[in-house]
Amino acid sequence: MDYIIGLIAFVFVLGVIVLVHEGGHYFFTKRANILCREFAFGMGPIIWKKKKGETLYTIRAFPIGGLCAIAGEELENDPFKNRETIKLKIEDGKITGFYLDVEDIKIDYPIYKIISYDIFDPEETGFLYMEVVDGEMITKYPVDPQAIIYEKKSEFQIAPYNRTLNAKTKRERAMVMFGGPLMNFLLALVVFFLAGLIQGFANYDSSVVDNLTEETPAYIAGLRDGDEIIKLESSTIVQEVKVWEDISQFMDDYQALGELSLIKVTYLRDNAEKTTTLTPAVYVYNGGFVGDYTITNKVVVLLVSKVENNLANNVELLAGDQIVEIEGQAVTSWGDVYHVFENYSGEEENWLRLKVIREGKEKEIKIKPYSKTLLEKQTTTSGEAIPAVKVAMGISPTYKFSLIKSFSYSGKRTLASFTAIIDTFDLLFSGDVGIQNLSGPVGIFSLTKNVASQGIAPILNLTGLLSVNIGLLNLLPIPALDGGRLLFLAYEAITKKKPNQKVEVALITITMLLLFGLMIVVTFGDILRLLGIRG
Repeated sequence: MDYIIGLIAFVFVLGVIVLVHEGGHYFFTKRANILCREFAFGMGPIIWKKKKGETLYTIRAFPIGGLCAIAGEELENDPFKNRETIKLKIEDGKITGFYLDVEDIKIDYPIYKIISYDIFDPEETGFLYMEVVDGEMITKYPVDPQAIIYEKKSEFQIAPYNRTLNAKTKRERAMVMFGGPLMNFLLALVVFFLAGLIQGFANYDSSVVDNLTEETPAYIAGLRDGDEIIKLESSTIVQEVKVWEDISQFMDDYQALGELSLIKVTYLRDNAEKTTTLTPAVYVYNGGFVGDYTITNKVVVLLVSKVENNLANNVELLAGDQIVEIEGQAVTSWGDVYHVFENYSGEEENWLRLKVIREGKEKEIKIKPYSKTLLEKQTTTSGEAIPAVKVAMGISPTYKFSLIKSFSYSGKRTLASFTAIIDTFDLLFSGDVGIQNLSGPVGIFSLTKNVASQGIAPILNLTGLLSVNIGLLNLLPIPALDGGRLLFLAYEAITKKKPNQKVEVALITITMLLLFGLMIVVTFGDILRLLGIRG
């Protein structure tokens, strides 16, 4: 069932992003009166099609990518080259259809011998024609600007020069190319806004807790949704609590102590004052594991998250392991572990040596944490920097609806998505991450499947992030992408002459093949990770 829900979410997320992107190109294409022959969702064979006006709308077999077939975006082939005869559909003295398969007896139109023709009109005279031998006479027939050329298994509308991309102003052409990424950025703003409306915003003016889960230290200690914390105490720290900031201040002071001790919580439930004690959890983000919730002289690992790639590796560590030594230094409390990981700033290739007790026997293992440098460049789903290690009670504030904050959230999340992607480029160029860390459709499916189980708001947040990602990637100055086309336009604006179209098409074709090759490599890596063969 998870895979079915994940697949539905994957098609929805990618479908919306692709349709909006291609819709951006389509909108500005139509606005500039450029012929759009096909608007497609997906790639591969056509499984559904419908012709409306000049455009053929199609759905293709594989729901990754899309197509907006813009006339003049590539070199227009001469359909009548090396052709001597043709069947013509002539209505009111004007050619409205060209049938290339003259041997097809089902096409009941006369065969004509071609003398000359011009269905492109580069000089924009407004006259399209075909001169043919009609019986014993030579006749020059005018051609309808929307005439259709019929091949054996396909048909397409002719594109006179004034209906092609190259005939338009540089501004119009730029908007056609930029329209796709632009709509991706607008989509991100919209879905982030909707996510804000759905999920609401933390009510930091209150100290009431909500959304507690059974595995959190607070729940284990007896706290429940709706409890209002009024005081926190631990060691030398006493914090009166009125708003959520007081809780955050207490936790900052608690972590600054450099030791982990019990926290006494005073709270109100049904207007009655109650107290409990809890042990905060140690979340080691760059090690990928969580400490147990008991204050003892034993440091036992409660939960291990799978981290296995070229940037981090903890597969030798198991839940239930008691850590007794790190890099030769004795470990007697989670405070010791906290300080090791909080201060760890080594390069990604460095490993930490741990001595653990597993099933009553000592065992030496190695783990490779994420460095603090790398974590500082990453962000959580809320846009905050990921800490190397964190001590937490496992409580959350209540959430409330806010229209104004939803607008603010939309802008901040969109900006944070830009920043995260730019930081990823920085990591790629610096060598901190490689191609093996990139994800393609399979990796996106795996991520979407996991996020889909968390609800609508997380799906919308993922959609916004991916939409910004696709928008920015398409603006890279690579000939096969929108950014490459904009680069050709910049060349034209500077040199006052158009690039050689044959060279342009060759560069687009070459880079497109390279991008397809990269996608194959990335997808292969995704599949290996999905099968657990490679981290």
